[in-house]
Amino acid sequence: MIYTIKVWLFTVIISPLLLALILGVIINNSSFNSILSSYEIVFVMILVGLISSIPAMVIFGLIKQRLKNKVSDLKEKIILSFYSFLSVWITFYIVDNEFITRWSEQTIWVLIYSLTIVIGVWIFKFPKDELIE
Repeated sequence: MIYTIKVWLFTVIISPLLLALILGVIINNSSFNSILSSYEIVFVMILVGLISSIPAMVIFGLIKQRLKNKVSDLKEKIILSFYSFLSVWITFYIVDNEFITRWSEQTIWVLIYSLTIVIGVWIFKFPKDELIE
């Protein structure tokens, strides 16, 4: 459970920050100060991310629980990475199914969130004595 929460919080906090930097500085050519002044938008993105990712993270936790001690840590992380990547795309598809057919800033959102959650899967270690309730 602790591992799932770490990956979840990492994704919903880091992704909006990366998005603000990438969309602001690189794509929209905004100044760093204007990006810092848009902290309210980042806060809303974090809240929306927390809420909209609950179903995907519940399934993530169930998959993790099911795989525990049945496959190696490497295989478990590969499976969780694959699921995580797909779950982000599915969540965004449910919100706006046309983002796949057109290139837009929303496509960058999906890429950032997908990569961030996969990075989260790999940077956090599985607790050896994690309690399953």
